[in-house]
Amino acid sequence: MDASGGKATVIEFAGTDGRTGKPARLVGLVLPLGAQTWFYKLMGDAELVAQQKEALIRFVQSATYPDAH
Repeated sequence: MDASGGKATVIEFAGTDGRTGKPARLVGLVLPLGAQTWFYKLMGDAELVAQQKEALIRFVQSATYPDAH
């Protein structure tokens, strides 16, 4: 996925929350920028995380990294 200053890798996992037994999901983005790497994570109820995935991606795409080289 294109992001400000580089390309991010989107990672998704789905499974069952060990505490509640309910469906759970994790969406993560890894954005390497020169000597730095930025990590973003959204985790929780499977349906809610699926609904908010695009909002997370838009947020990461809108972020700026002034020290990125």
